[in-house]
Amino acid sequence: MKKFQYAINGMALSALALVLSACGGGNSQVLGPKPADTGGNGDNNGWVAGVYRDADTFKNLCEAPRSGRSQFTNLTFPDKRGTRTDEKNFLRAWTNETYLWFDEVTDRSPTIDSQTPQDYFLLLKTNRTTSSGAPKDNFHFYEPTEDAEAWEAGISYDYGFRLKVYSSTPPRRYFIAYVEPGSPAATAGVQRGDRIMKIDSYDLVTEESNAGLMALNEGLFPSELGAAHNFELQAVDGSSKMVSLQAGQIESKTVLHSSVIDTDSGKVGYLVFNSHVEKSQDEWVTVISQFKFAEVSDLIVDLRYNGGGLLSIASLASFMIAGTNVQDKVFYEQIQNSKQPRLEPFPFLDEGLYGLNKNVALPSLHLNRVFILSSESTCSASEAIINGLRGANVEVFLIGATTCGKPYGFYPEDNCGTTYYTIQLKGANAKGFGEYSDGFIPSNSDNGTTRVKGCSVEDDLNHQLGDSSEAMLATALRFRATGNCASAVTRSQQKTQAEFNNGELILPDTRKIMVLDR
Repeated sequence: MKKFQYAINGMALSALALVLSACGGGNSQVLGPKPADTGGNGDNNGWVAGVYRDADTFKNLCEAPRSGRSQFTNLTFPDKRGTRTDEKNFLRAWTNETYLWFDEVTDRSPTIDSQTPQDYFLLLKTNRTTSSGAPKDNFHFYEPTEDAEAWEAGISYDYGFRLKVYSSTPPRRYFIAYVEPGSPAATAGVQRGDRIMKIDSYDLVTEESNAGLMALNEGLFPSELGAAHNFELQAVDGSSKMVSLQAGQIESKTVLHSSVIDTDSGKVGYLVFNSHVEKSQDEWVTVISQFKFAEVSDLIVDLRYNGGGLLSIASLASFMIAGTNVQDKVFYEQIQNSKQPRLEPFPFLDEGLYGLNKNVALPSLHLNRVFILSSESTCSASEAIINGLRGANVEVFLIGATTCGKPYGFYPEDNCGTTYYTIQLKGANAKGFGEYSDGFIPSNSDNGTTRVKGCSVEDDLNHQLGDSSEAMLATALRFRATGNCASAVTRSQQKTQAEFNNGELILPDTRKIMVLDR
C-alpha cells in the first residue's frame, strides 16, 4: 500500500507531547555516530579526501535498483546494479560540483557500510552560521522520489485537509486551515476553522499516554491508503460534529479559490494560490482570463499557505499580474557556485511552458501594483514573486505576517529512489537585491529591501477564505481604499487575531523551496 508523505518523526513520548513533523525532510532524521574521517590519508577502499571523480560516474548505480516505470512520469527507472558506496560517491561528487558553498563542506569517507546514503547526505553541507548564530544552510532535505513526483503532479495521499497547529502540548489546539475541493474531508463537511477534538476514542486536546499519542499520530497522518478514522470536530460556532474520513489519493487544486469583489472604487480580483507546480499555469490562465473579462482594477493574491515550488510558475504568474509593466525585464538573477557557468537571468515568461497553454501567449491584467497576503508559511517561489515584481518597479503591498525567508534555489536530484535537495544557487531581482533570509516584513513604509509597505495581520480561521470579513482580506481591501492599517479590522476581528496567533501550517520542508527547471 502507498505510504504517506506525512508522518511523525519526533514524538516526544517522555514529555508526553504530540509533535508533528514531515518525513522525507532529512533534517528530522535521527543520525547515528559520525563516521571517523581518515584525515585525508585514504582508507582501505581507496577513498582519498579532496579527490573527486565526475558525479555521472556513479549516477543511478544503486544498492537496490528499482524496476519498471514511475506511476507519475511513466518513465522507465534508470537504476543499475551498484553498491551503497556508489550512491554515496554520487552524492559526494554531486555536492562538490553543484553545492553553493561546496568549499565549506567537510569531505568524509563514503565507504562506511553501516551509513545509509541519506544519512551521509545530511553531512554534506556547510556547518557555518550567520551573524545571528543561525545555521547558514537550514534547507538541506531529501524524500522518496515517489513523493516528489506526486507533489509535482499535484497529488497527495491523505484526507484532503491541511492543518494549522497553535499548541502541540496539552491543551493542544489543532485546526483545519483549508480543505481540498472534492476530497474526503470536503465530502464529509469538514471546513476551515474546525478544531479537532478527538480521533477515534482518543482526546487530541489532553491525551498523554504513549499508546494514545501513537494512535493520534496515525489518525492525523495515516500510513496507508484506505485507512479510516473517526473525528470529533468543533465548528467555529462552537457546535460539535462527528465525521468519518478515509484516506485517499487527493488531487490538489493549486488555485484553491478565486472571486471578484465589488468595491466602491472598482472590482478587485482575489485568488488563493497554494503551490507552484506545473498544473498551476493553466489554473492561473483560467482565473486571470476571468478577471480580465470582469474588468478588475486591482488584484489580491493570497499566498499565506504557499510554500513555493517551481520558479518558472512564479515568473509566469508574475507576468500574468503585471504584463506590459514587466515585459522583457529580468525576474530573477541566478547565482551559482564558482565551478558552474554563469546563467542567463530568468525573465518574466509571457508564454506558457506546460499543459494546455504550452507555447501560447499568456493573458495578463497589466497591473502596476498588487496586494499580497502572507504568513510565515509564504516561502521560496512565493517570495520570488514579491522580490521579482518589486525589482521591476511593480508596487507590492504586503498584508499579513513576515514571510519565511528562503532566497535559495534547488535542482532536485533523483538517484536510486530518493530525491535530494541541496542549495545550488541564490537569486536577486533586477535591482540586485536577494538577501531576504529573514523574510519580507509588512511595514509602514517600503525600504526597497526586506521591508514592504503594508499591514501586520494574523490568520483568521473564524472566516472562510474569500469572505470579505476574513481579517487579512478585510485589511487588504480597507488598506487599498484608505491606505490605513489601524482601522482595517473590526474589534471582533482583532479578537480573532489574538486567538489565532503564531500558528504553524503543517507542511513538509521539502514543500517550502524554490525549484529551478533544468
